[in-house]
Amino acid sequence: MYPVEVGIPLLVRDWKRHEEEIQKVRATNTDWYFEEQLPELISPWRHHLRKRQLYVETAIAQYLSNTGKTRAKTLLDMGCGDGNNLEYLRRYTEGLFGSDYNLIRLLRARSRQYGITLFLADILDYPVRDDFFDIIFFNHVIEHIPDDAKALETVFRILKPKGLLVLGTPNEGVWWWQLAYRLQPETLKNTDHLHFYTAEMLSAKLVSKGFKLIEIQHMGWGPPHWSIDRWIRRFKVMDDFFEYMGRLFFPYQASSLYILATKE
Repeated sequence: MYPVEVGIPLLVRDWKRHEEEIQKVRATNTDWYFEEQLPELISPWRHHLRKRQLYVETAIAQYLSNTGKTRAKTLLDMGCGDGNNLEYLRRYTEGLFGSDYNLIRLLRARSRQYGITLFLADILDYPVRDDFFDIIFFNHVIEHIPDDAKALETVFRILKPKGLLVLGTPNEGVWWWQLAYRLQPETLKNTDHLHFYTAEMLSAKLVSKGFKLIEIQHMGWGPPHWSIDRWIRRFKVMDDFFEYMGRLFFPYQASSLYILATKE
């Protein structure tokens, strides 16, 4: 039997050990555990976040149309955090699930969204049966996981055949954003990202785990300096300007990367 905390199942084999691991993370990165994830409307990157959401919604709607469905039977937000994406994802499924490693975030998600199945779980030891989810939304999570290959194995296992994976991650392996880290080396010391992907790197990992790639999308451009980028892209006209110029002159140097994939 798994324990339940404030109505949320804790689906880990050893809750005490899980708590100890969380304490270690909190000791080195308190913000990761406690800091609230800003809703789209007040984020300095709100215009970019809106574009990401529109892309995800379009991709899911197209997948459902192609498979002759109006809604998926099951959809998982894997690493849902504070639940900021759950509100729009629920429109595309009869059964919406959200999981995270962090109980504080799950409690926030539950306070914002009702009628959604939330549970705590470790992606590297995930207690979900094989071939269960029609759609898995794995958004800006994989860059935080030490064993990213094993995480992708989990996603492949629990995704239904012909199901859709929507995988989003920072595109920080490209030279443009590596330059941003060189210009502000303190941000590299403070980041909780463990992997810095390019489309080629992540695509190769997905294919090696059995996925078939459907689409690779680059989106979001800005100046290669984190502080300036944070300030300037809060203005829609500047976010749109960098988006236009980036697509025109530096198409692969975007700040975000999305890959659509399926399980044959």
